[in-house]
Amino acid sequence: MRNNLCLFALCIGILYTSCTKDMNARFENSGTLHIPNQDRGFIIVVKEGINTQNIAAELSKLGVRRFVLKNSNNELGLIEVQTPDPSFPEKARRVAGIESVVVDVVLNWRLPEKIHRISKREITAAGASYRKNATPPPIVNNNPLRFLQWGLNSVHAEQAWAKGFQGSGARVAVLDGGFLLNDPEIMPNIMLSHNFVDGEEIQYHGTEGFSHGTHVAGTIAALNDDEGVVGVAPQAKLILIKVLNDEGDGTFSAIINGIYYAAVNGAHVINMSLGGELPRRTYMDDNGTPDDPSDDLIVQYGRDIKELVTAMNRAVKFANKKDVTVIAAAGNDAYNYDFEKDFITYPAACKGVLAIAANGPLGWGINQDTSLYLPSIFTNSGKKFIAYGAPGGNYSNPLNTQVVQVGFVVNYEFVFDFIFNIGGIDETTNELFYSWAAGTSMAAPHVSAVAALLYGKYGKRASPEMIDQVLKNASTDLGAHGKDGYFGNGQINAEKAVK
Repeated sequence: MRNNLCLFALCIGILYTSCTKDMNARFENSGTLHIPNQDRGFIIVVKEGINTQNIAAELSKLGVRRFVLKNSNNELGLIEVQTPDPSFPEKARRVAGIESVVVDVVLNWRLPEKIHRISKREITAAGASYRKNATPPPIVNNNPLRFLQWGLNSVHAEQAWAKGFQGSGARVAVLDGGFLLNDPEIMPNIMLSHNFVDGEEIQYHGTEGFSHGTHVAGTIAALNDDEGVVGVAPQAKLILIKVLNDEGDGTFSAIINGIYYAAVNGAHVINMSLGGELPRRTYMDDNGTPDDPSDDLIVQYGRDIKELVTAMNRAVKFANKKDVTVIAAAGNDAYNYDFEKDFITYPAACKGVLAIAANGPLGWGINQDTSLYLPSIFTNSGKKFIAYGAPGGNYSNPLNTQVVQVGFVVNYEFVFDFIFNIGGIDETTNELFYSWAAGTSMAAPHVSAVAALLYGKYGKRASPEMIDQVLKNASTDLGAHGKDGYFGNGQINAEKAVK
């Protein structure tokens, strides 16, 4: 077995998710982040019908320190500014026409996944050697690594393709960190890209060597070209939008801008495999200068946090009105949001967003006939929170480190229970890697891709309400009967959706 392909050691450290609900510790570690060399940002929510440019002009006259006008969006009624001056919010709230002034909170939006990767070059060589001697060859639909993609079976993608639907005519926007724009398995499907992160390129250059956004994009629309892997909607076009830096940090305003950009540039579906936990509490923001109390600001839950959600809801509502279906990962902290009261995960909790929980097999590397639909150990849940379930990978605790072989690939068993696609790179050599990853970040793009199949089928007749209803009618009722906390309205089923 080892002669076919040597066992690959972990090239990227496995990322463990703590389920500890210590509110103070969790938020101090994630909610008070600041972008280096940038002053505190604010989002101004303008009253309906008021011109934002007029308000922006008034704000510039307030005389606050280091005031910078970043953006004025009249369609959303939102203005972004930067200033370290803690007097700004109260001064700005006195300006006529302003509904609220809130801190543009910086979070780490990367939902913690488990990640494993394998060299494209070496897996291709091993596959060629294996197929030369194997009977029958492990090839399905002529994509040589399709046999590792159990997620396609989970959502019945191939059956939808057999009916003539592969996403042609659909456009999916992926809001994420940096992307590997030169990966040949998605490059021909990239129709547009844009960067909202100051100081970084849209091209991924992270130290981790795993482009989360590329893995997501490949799950949606990797080409059906007899090369490597394939996406659930391989004929859909991709709009790649960088809203997080390569470490996963970003602002609410960047995500809002990304939603708006996607909506006005023709996206049918927006995928957000990202999530930030907002605290249901008041806290002190130090502007990233803990030794300088002069710029400290109290962020109030009842005022600031709630109004941040108002701002994001405006962007989602705008997208929905343009007939864009918005989909987000539910999060990987094993929270049951029917009971959790200290935090809530956004953008999944926004009005008009479909929140996606994850499920997957345990032991698939040993037995490919095992159930694909076990709720993932890490997935957030909640009957009132989750819209649908989809394949996101799974694992046990402790991990199953038995060495097994699937096709010509030898690895630890737990790795095969993850979602397999593109996304890895070694920038010292520019070598590309395939990656296994587990998280609700992997579940969301499966749903986005099935939504793309529907936009491809129905064209201009499609709307978010219609897509949601079709997905609901076609979903498989797993878990507790009816809507439940782990599968929502049911497990996504592409075959039934396009019938």
